[in-house]
Amino acid sequence: MTFELPLPDKDDPVWTSAHGFVVRKDGGVVRLTGHETFAVKVTGEQTDGALAFMDGLIEPDHGNVPHIHTKEDEAFYVVSGEFEFLNGSKRITAQAGDFIYVPKGTRHAFKNTSPEPSRLLVFYTPAGPENFFLEHGDAQGRRPEPWPTEKLNEMVDILDAHNMVLLPAGDWH
Repeated sequence: MTFELPLPDKDDPVWTSAHGFVVRKDGGVVRLTGHETFAVKVTGEQTDGALAFMDGLIEPDHGNVPHIHTKEDEAFYVVSGEFEFLNGSKRITAQAGDFIYVPKGTRHAFKNTSPEPSRLLVFYTPAGPENFFLEHGDAQGRRPEPWPTEKLNEMVDILDAHNMVLLPAGDWH
């Protein structure tokens, strides 16, 4: 097939520059945050701040607390199991293959409602919140334990520095 389109010159770096990268299945840095185990697969440092990506394994009947991101959009892809999401005041049940998008400044949370640990992919645009997990998550090898309210209260300033604001659970689990 031949196209009659203007093309870059054969010496243009578009033909030879390889600025992309691959992260293998076992790649990334694993961190525990309560009953969540996240592999931070892609950071803003790798994407010039454009995107971050994490692969999470969430224990049954657990998830995060309502919060907002003040500067980043967040998206989720359910790989396995079933999750309940809070998006503003709306509750959404999501199963494997479902995608959820939450724009910045929107109250949201999730909980694994499956009887087994379930996988959830998390995307941030622009990147940034992944650094919270890298800097403050627990090292791999420990048993996932819930973060008590006291720990979350101690992290208010830390979360603020990562553009995250915790909100009262109110109508959430």
